[in-house]
Amino acid sequence: MKRFLTALCLICSCSMMKDVYALIADTVSTEENKTTATPIITVYVQEQLDAKGRLQPVGVGLRNVLHYLAENTDMRLMAVSVPWNRAKQMTLDGKGIIWGFSKSPERLTRYRYSETVLSSRIWAIAYGEPQIPLNSVADLKNKTVSIERGVSHGMEFELAKNKIFKIDEDSAQASARFRKLIAKRSDVLLWGLVQFDKQEQFLTYLHQTYIPDLRDPELLGKTFYVSKTPMFYDTIHFASAKGQFEKEMQQIDAAIKRGFKTGELTKLIKVLN
Repeated sequence: MKRFLTALCLICSCSMMKDVYALIADTVSTEENKTTATPIITVYVQEQLDAKGRLQPVGVGLRNVLHYLAENTDMRLMAVSVPWNRAKQMTLDGKGIIWGFSKSPERLTRYRYSETVLSSRIWAIAYGEPQIPLNSVADLKNKTVSIERGVSHGMEFELAKNKIFKIDEDSAQASARFRKLIAKRSDVLLWGLVQFDKQEQFLTYLHQTYIPDLRDPELLGKTFYVSKTPMFYDTIHFASAKGQFEKEMQQIDAAIKRGFKTGELTKLIKVLN
């Protein structure tokens, strides 16, 4: 009888273990299927290059925003840095969506914009003496204004370019654009990266952090001056080609609205650059 009871216990134990293993296997399989089923959406980001032309990593601020969106949608977002014109074309080809997009009359006919993520201040930077006034768009009359290739700085900028001022489109290598200012090959450089409310904050960051981080010996020790207030104001969005990723864009819109309502997204965009 003792042997019989022992054998019975073993049989029951094995049966229970099989059930446990089956439950674990089903759980793992479900999680794997969930991960596999979650679509990965490419988010094209404008590439940033250092003074030696090396690609810089996507900023922590943007990675945090993409993580927030992934947590509040049923998709995963993967940032890919490419030249800006290529990013726009690949978006139009339906290969992904784009981040950091401003509105322009031409773009509105071809792209579907998300809710506004960021209100961007566009500052004007210049160099040398005598200093030119930088108080309003009118002060840019007949000036050569340096912008990154393919970039727009909003509707007011679009209406003024090549009418009030002419533009000089340059690469994503920031140090090259600053060197052009020093060499007088452009008069003004427009800046829409890290956001500042006041001129003094911007100047401090520019000379104590940004320029030194470029590690360009031609720029070290140089003093630039900036507009008293932002020259333009812009809104920054995600965007897709019209008719593409509509479901995903609707989810992104809902997550943006929710994030501003709860304050979670408001905190994240404070360190977005």
